[in-house]
Amino acid sequence: MTIILTSCDDDENNVNLLGGGPGSSDPNSIVAGDGFCGPQGGSQALGQASFDSGVTTAKIDTDGNPLMQGHDATWQPGTSGHVNGQPVNSAQYAYVVMSRDQMNASGVSFGDWASVTNQDSGKTVYARVEDRGPPGGTGEISQAAATSVGIQYLDNSATVGDPSVIVQAYADTAAIEGDCTAMASS
Repeated sequence: MTIILTSCDDDENNVNLLGGGPGSSDPNSIVAGDGFCGPQGGSQALGQASFDSGVTTAKIDTDGNPLMQGHDATWQPGTSGHVNGQPVNSAQYAYVVMSRDQMNASGVSFGDWASVTNQDSGKTVYARVEDRGPPGGTGEISQAAATSVGIQYLDNSATVGDPSVIVQAYADTAAIEGDCTAMASS
């Protein structure tokens, strides 16, 4: 079974819907359907990426999404990072997973901004670093991030095909507030 999720979860009335927003192929107007939107000041506020995965095969992280319990063999009830004191739901927030070594080497912490670009579609979405994964793991993204950039996956979290992504993370950016005004204009 293929799960294709579409919705924007910035509207509090839709918090139980699955999926992320539309993403954008314009790097100057990246849109996230993740409850975080994009960073105030856009990409200029983030500066240079302190972590760049290079082109890697996307993997889907389903942690925090109660609907995935029993479907994904590596499912966890929560994520390592938290938003407003709560673990994030993979279906509702665009986030990326980094290993402890990657975080230490790049200076990236939980809550820092990240971006995910689907090499096939050219779509990019802003995300946050909100989960820690295994050593050397690269390219693991939430369901909302995958949906936002046009990546399809099965109910066991396996991707359809071998989609290539680039994950970039920006150290010391957690304090940059989200700006949802781009959502209204896109």
